[in-house]
Amino acid sequence: MKKTIFKLIALTFSLLALMSCSDDDYNGEVINEDPATILMFSINAKGTVTGEVVENYELPGTNITVTGNAFEMPMFNPVTNETIGTVIDINVDAVTFEDGSMFGENYTVFLFEDAQHSTLVLHNLIDMIPAPPANMNAFIKRENTLDNVVSGTGVYSSFVGGSTLNASLDMSAFAENTVGFDCLYGFTQILH
Repeated sequence: MKKTIFKLIALTFSLLALMSCSDDDYNGEVINEDPATILMFSINAKGTVTGEVVENYELPGTNITVTGNAFEMPMFNPVTNETIGTVIDINVDAVTFEDGSMFGENYTVFLFEDAQHSTLVLHNLIDMIPAPPANMNAFIKRENTLDNVVSGTGVYSSFVGGSTLNASLDMSAFAENTVGFDCLYGFTQILH
C-alpha cells in the first residue's frame, strides 16, 4: 500500500512538472546556466595519509616551486569509484587558531593515470572549520571558483577555470601529522 501511495505521489509531481513547461519557456538561450561556463567533471580524493615536508617542489606545468606539508593520496572517479591517479595536497602556509580552525594557502596537484600523464594544479586559500569534538573532525567548503586552476598539462593543457571543494577531514591523529581525507572536487571550465 505504501509503495502504491509513493508511486502516485511521484507520478503526480512528474505530471505537474510536465504541465508547467511549454514551448514558450525556451527562447533559444541557455536556461538557468551561465553560458560562459560548463561543468566538466568531479574527482574524489580520499585516504588516511601522513604528511611529509617537501622542499622546492615544482608544480607541474608551471615555473612555481613550493615548500610545505604534503599529503599524497589516491583519487577516484566518484561515479565508478575507479582509481584515476594521485592527488598531492600541499599546505604552503597555514595558521591554526585556539578553537582548532585553520586558515592557509594550499596547492593541490592532480596527477592522472592516462596516456598523456595529464595534470591539473589548483591554488586555494582554505578555511578549515572544526566539528565537535574539537580537533577530531573538520570540514572545508570552497564555493565555486572560476579561476583557481593554475595550470594543466596533457589532456588539460588548455584548461582554464576553477573548482569547488567539499571536504571532511578526520583529525584524530593530527598530532602524528596524519589526516583522513574525503574531498570532492567539482571542476568547471571557462569556454572562450
